[in-house]
Amino acid sequence: MLSPRATRTVRWLHLWTGVIIGIQIILWVASGLVMVVRPLDEVRGTTLRREAPVTLAMPAGLPPLQGVEKLELGQLLGRPVWKLTDGQGKHLLDATTGKPIAITATSAEAIARAGTTLSGPATVREVTPKAPASDWRETNGFAVEFADDVRVYVTMQGDIGAVRTPWWRFYDLFWGLHILDWQDRENTHGPVIIIATLMALGVVLTGALLTIRHFWRR
Repeated sequence: MLSPRATRTVRWLHLWTGVIIGIQIILWVASGLVMVVRPLDEVRGTTLRREAPVTLAMPAGLPPLQGVEKLELGQLLGRPVWKLTDGQGKHLLDATTGKPIAITATSAEAIARAGTTLSGPATVREVTPKAPASDWRETNGFAVEFADDVRVYVTMQGDIGAVRTPWWRFYDLFWGLHILDWQDRENTHGPVIIIATLMALGVVLTGALLTIRHFWRR
């Protein structure tokens, strides 16, 4: 098996690698527990959403368009609309007249109420690049906040972009700790997590060697 000198080297590596990476291993286990303790649909607020019945008649034709990248037929509070994406961005058009529709704070609140089971008083604020949301990646839209700190984000095309609950924000914090991306919380293969994972693997392997040696000698 291992010689006494090799055993001392393995024990030294196991000890000091564990000292360096031990806190992160604890955070991995703790954050993993946070991510499995509640159903993911509940974390994402999916259980708070509801689908509006689609009863759309075929709308009138569109005005001449150029540079269209994507065009979808949808509905906005029961009226047919075109959701258009071109080189200038995303637009919302009345499907019967072809005229642009602007999402306002009032319509955003109505969309949030129609698309979720939430009720009661709500406050609305606009999300812009200068005033971004802390828990939504988009930089244009509206945040409709209900009681218990539940926020519904409405896009400028009249869609519910996200439903954020306090549990989601708690989950997102631990997700960042889990993947070692504390700012964007999106990069799951950055150099920091790769190095930390290799060190954690070293702790496990050296610990396994010492365990095997212990029982081998006995």
